[in-house]
Amino acid sequence: MDELFSLPGGPALSGSPAPAELSVFDRTFPARVAVLMRSRPITEAIVAANRQDWPAATYDIATFALAAIDLVIARQGFAEEATYAEVVDGLTVLARRAAPERTPAEHRRVGEYTVDALLNRGEREAPFTYRISDFTDAAGAHQQRQVQFRLLVEWEDAGRGEVVLKATRDAINALVGGLEFDVEDEQVANEVLLERQLAKGAFDAAERAAVRARLLSVSLAEDLLELIKNTRRDLRAVTQEWATVVPQRLAAARDHIAGRMEADHRLLAKVRESLESDDLQVTMAAARIAALLTECSRRHDALHRQVLSARGVFLEEQNRQSFRPPALGHLPDLDREILTPLLSLDSGTALTVTDRWLSDVTGPRPPKLPRLYRLVYDLWAVRDATDDDRDPDADDEAGDPDPPTIGPHVVAAARRVVVRTGLPARLSALLADALTDPGLDDPADRQRAAEILALAALWCFAPEAADNEHLASADLTARVLGPRAVADADTRKLELPGWEGDDLIIVAHPDALAAADPQPVTEALP
Repeated sequence: MDELFSLPGGPALSGSPAPAELSVFDRTFPARVAVLMRSRPITEAIVAANRQDWPAATYDIATFALAAIDLVIARQGFAEEATYAEVVDGLTVLARRAAPERTPAEHRRVGEYTVDALLNRGEREAPFTYRISDFTDAAGAHQQRQVQFRLLVEWEDAGRGEVVLKATRDAINALVGGLEFDVEDEQVANEVLLERQLAKGAFDAAERAAVRARLLSVSLAEDLLELIKNTRRDLRAVTQEWATVVPQRLAAARDHIAGRMEADHRLLAKVRESLESDDLQVTMAAARIAALLTECSRRHDALHRQVLSARGVFLEEQNRQSFRPPALGHLPDLDREILTPLLSLDSGTALTVTDRWLSDVTGPRPPKLPRLYRLVYDLWAVRDATDDDRDPDADDEAGDPDPPTIGPHVVAAARRVVVRTGLPARLSALLADALTDPGLDDPADRQRAAEILALAALWCFAPEAADNEHLASADLTARVLGPRAVADADTRKLELPGWEGDDLIIVAHPDALAAADPQPVTEALP
């Protein structure tokens, strides 16, 4: 039996794991295993989802993960590239449709969990790293290889001034079919396949080929964008490529894109012929295919402009990076000239120096602009008359009395109300939920939880200076409503029994304030 496990051209290995007829000893086998690893982060996310606080088997994380990648790819390369919040919003809609009986807050947590898993935020967005076995050595010896890749990455869009998501080549290949391929050859073959399917009237298969054409267009653009990005980052790292292979690549890309643009117009003409069909299903499928081909045409047109301007990018970066005069500033020795002298100072002087350094590094901070209606409210407020000139009573106890102690279970109940209701929400909704909270048996605790929510909302509406005096209030507000929560008024009044004032709108962060308009609650008790 040992000869069945002998290596090709080598001696027999007793107990070898596979027959010689298999390709485990072929040099292409580790690449096949590396391709298989692309799906492992999604598998790990599925397993880890069973340890989350939602019921197991409620959400299909695999479908959500591929939907997130597809959403990023659909807008990648255009001016409206998807942001983290937009992808999470899309997955939140899917989660709500999958489990409509669950809370909106949980639906959003599912979306955030899926996108965080694709970004590998648990490991601070480091590349996914796995080790695979390699038996391709001439002697059949076993060795380990390290496989690293990313699926989604965050990228700062300088034009929009915000961070967007991009799908990597590994994510695109995994969505296309999990195989390595030459993009140009695959694109031509896919167009021939699509043209034949349209001629036969196989619109379902043609639609799948159109989706594949879009993915291939994105993958083709990523190669050029990676080269331009590296050129802008450090010209020295790609100078050799520009001197040897890049000119040929750009020339080949121009010819290839010109052919793809011609094929896009030809295929669109064929699809539009089917839009006049009497069959509604054929017309709808043709419309979807036409939309996908139109998007491919837009991508090829944008890519053609980038190919034509690529050589200009090289010349511009060469002028900026290679020919600019050297900086005249003196670079200090951080250890000898800065850190050691600082450690020899007394604490007061060192604190003054570091405070000044921090203020210079962080730059100016614009002051918060006052709002007119808040100023009017302050001017109209009726204040109690006090006599500040009276002599203090000798019998008065020095210092302020100790503040009342708030039980941790009451603070936890207030936070539970916010999570259960979800932000944005009106203050009336939070108060009504707190006053009817089944988790608190004592009506006094329910009242205290409602008062904590009201105080936290007021702090978000008009926060005081972050000094030692108000540090406890700021900390309590952050624990209950979140660290970035803000509140605003819109002339609605509280209509709950026993409560007066404005029915504030509370949101999780300032950017969500403009679109928030939750409904008020008028009854707090059954």
